Amino acid sequence: MKILIVIILFFYFPVQLCAQVQVDSMSPGYNPFLADSLRSKIDRADTDSAKAWNMILLYWAIEGIQSDSALVIAKQAYEFSKSKQLKFMEVYALMAIGYNQKNTGDYAESLKTYLQAFEILGYSSFHESNSLPDSDGSVFDRDILHEYAETQRHMGFLLGQVGNRTEELNKYRTALKIHEALKDERLVANTTNNIAEVYLATNLPDSAILFAEKSLGHYEKQNVPFYVKTYLGHIYNIIGESNLLIKKYDLAEEALWKAEKANIQYKNFRNLILTYLLRAEIFNQKQEYDSSLKYAHKARVTAIEVGLKSYIAKSYAALAKSYQALNKQDSGYHYLKLAAPLIDSLNKVEKNNLIRYQNILFTENQNLQRIEKEKTATRNRIRLISLLGTLGFIILIALLLYRNNRQKQKTNKVLEATLNNLKSTQSQLIQSEKMASLGELTAGIAHEIQNPLNFVNNFSEVNKELADELEQEIDKENYMEAKVIAKDIKANEEKINHHGKRADAIVKGMLQHSRSSNGVKEPTDINALCDEYFRLSYHGLRAKDKSFNATMKTDFDKTTGNINIIPQDIGRVILNLITNAFYACTERSRSVVDEKKKENSTGYEPTVSVSTKKVGDKVEIKVADNGNGIPQKVLGKIFQPFFTTKPTGQGTGLGLSLSYDIIKAHGGELKVETKEGEGSTFIIQLQAQ
Repeated sequence: MKILIVIILFFYFPVQLCAQVQVDSMSPGYNPFLADSLRSKIDRADTDSAKAWNMILLYWAIEGIQSDSALVIAKQAYEFSKSKQLKFMEVYALMAIGYNQKNTGDYAESLKTYLQAFEILGYSSFHESNSLPDSDGSVFDRDILHEYAETQRHMGFLLGQVGNRTEELNKYRTALKIHEALKDERLVANTTNNIAEVYLATNLPDSAILFAEKSLGHYEKQNVPFYVKTYLGHIYNIIGESNLLIKKYDLAEEALWKAEKANIQYKNFRNLILTYLLRAEIFNQKQEYDSSLKYAHKARVTAIEVGLKSYIAKSYAALAKSYQALNKQDSGYHYLKLAAPLIDSLNKVEKNNLIRYQNILFTENQNLQRIEKEKTATRNRIRLISLLGTLGFIILIALLLYRNNRQKQKTNKVLEATLNNLKSTQSQLIQSEKMASLGELTAGIAHEIQNPLNFVNNFSEVNKELADELEQEIDKENYMEAKVIAKDIKANEEKINHHGKRADAIVKGMLQHSRSSNGVKEPTDINALCDEYFRLSYHGLRAKDKSFNATMKTDFDKTTGNINIIPQDIGRVILNLITNAFYACTERSRSVVDEKKKENSTGYEPTVSVSTKKVGDKVEIKVADNGNGIPQKVLGKIFQPFFTTKPTGQGTGLGLSLSYDIIKAHGGELKVETKEGEGSTFIIQLQAQ
C-alpha cells in the first residue's frame, strides 16, 4: 500500500506544486533589529494606544519565523486593548490572532476570531460588496472603514485557505474599494497583490501577472517600512509562477531571481522556500536537472529551518523528481518515502480542520434557521389567535341571530342602517387619512417648490435690469455689447424655463398624490418614489415643528429597475410608514430630553433610514427607525383597523390597516421587525416583474 502511495505522489505532487499558491506564504518575514526596537518602544510607550499598537507591530515583525511567540504577543495585545477599552486596537489584535490561527490550520477558531472582530466594529461579515458601509468622512468613521476593510481582507485569506475562491475574491474587492476611497496606497498595494494571488490559484496567469505588476507599481510610489517590504518577494513569486505556467521561462527566471534576492534581504523565509521550489521546477521543465536538484536541496534546508511540514514534504517531492530525472532511482525513492508519511499526516490534520470549520458554519446556519422558525411560529400563533377570536365572534353573532329570529325583519333593517352608517363613516375616515397624508406633504412640497420659484423671481429681476441696459446700449449704437446682454437675457430665460418646469413637476406630483387612484398598474421607479416621499415627509414635519430634526439615511439598490405598481397607492403606504418612523423618533427624543438631566446619560440621535433591495424575483423596501420600538403586547394588533398607540386626536388607526390592504392587493407582503427600546423596521415585499 505504501509503495502505491509513493508512486501516486511521484506523478501527482510535483504538478500540484506549481498549480497552487499557498496563502500562508503571505506572512511577513523576521527582523531581529526591528523586533528589539519594538520591544523597547512597548516598554517606553507613553500612551495605552501606543503600547498596544507596538505590540501588534511586534507580532507582524516576528510572525514569519516565530509564529508561536507571535501568537502569545497578539493575545496579550488583545487582552490589554480590551482592558483599556481600545476598540480599534482590539480589532487589529484579533486580525493578527485570526491570521495566525489560519496559518496553523485552525480554521474554525480563525472564523470565530474574525466574526468577533466584525461584531466589535458593528458590521456583518457578509456585508454586500456592492453596498459599502456609510461614512460621514470623520476621522473616527475613516478608522472604522479602514479596519472593516482589513478584516474583510483577512476573512478573504481564510476563505481562500478553505477553498472558497469566489467569496475570497469578493472580500478582496470590497477591501480594495474602501482602500482606494481612503487613498491608502500601501493597503491598495497589499489588496491588489491578494487579488493577483486568487487569479493564479484559479489558473488565470495573465490576470495574476497584471494585478501583481499593479501591486508593485503601488509599492514603488511610497517609502514603505521594512515589514511591508517583505511582501515584495511574494509578488515576484506570483509573477514568476504565472510566467512558468505559460512557459515563458526567461520572464519566470527573471522574476524568481528578484524574488530570491528580496526574500533573503528581508528574511521572508516562507516565501524563499516557494521561490526555491519554483526555480527547481523551471529547471526540471528545461531539463537542467543538476540545477533543479540544487534548488530542491535549498528548499529542503530552508523548510527544515523554518519548520513548515507542508514545504518540507514539497521539497522532498521536488528532490525525488530531480533524482528520478537524473536516473538516480534509489535517491528518488528515498525522498518519496520521506514525503509519503508527511503528506498523509498533513492531509489528516487538514481534513480535521476543515470538518471543524464546516461544523462552525453549520451551527451558525442552524441558529439562523432556529430564529426564523421561532419568528414563523410566533406569526402563526398570532394568526391562529386572531382566527379563533374571529370565529368565536361569528358564532356569537349566529347564536344571537338565531335567538332573535322573530325580530329578524326589524333587526335586518337596523343592521342595514348600521352598515350604511359604518360604510359612510369608514369612507370619511379613509378620506380623512388620505387628507392627513396630503397635509404631511403640503409643507414639504412648499419647501421644495420655493427653491425653483426663488430662481424664477431672481432671474426675472436680473432680466429686467439687463433689458434696461440693452436699451441704453442700443441708443448708444453699441451693438456688440447689446448682443452680449441679449445672450445673457436668453440664458436667464432658459434658466427661468428650467426652474419653471421643476415647479410644474412638483405640482403635478402633488396632484398625482391627492387624486383618487385609477387602479391601473404602471412601471414605476421605486427608488425615485421612496426618495421623493422621504424628502417631502421630512420637510413637511420640519415646517410644522421647527424643533424637529432627524438623520435621514438611504440605501437604494440600483438593480431594482421599474416595477409594476399603482404609484399613488404604494406612495401612500411609503409615506405612512415614513411618517410613523419620524413620529417614533420624535417620541423617543422627548423622553431622552428628560433622561439627559440624569448622571451618566448618553445622547440620542434620531435616525430614519429607507432602503431597497432586489431579492430574487422580489423587491424589498425597508423603513427603519431607532425609536422606542413596538411593545410585544400590541404587536399583533398594529395592522387591525382603528388600532393606534397615538394619543386621542393624533391618529385614526387606519394608516397601517390601509397600508396592509394595499400591499396585499398588489400580491405583496408587509412585515414588521421590532425591539423595544431600539426601534422598528417595516418591510414591504413586492413582485419585481
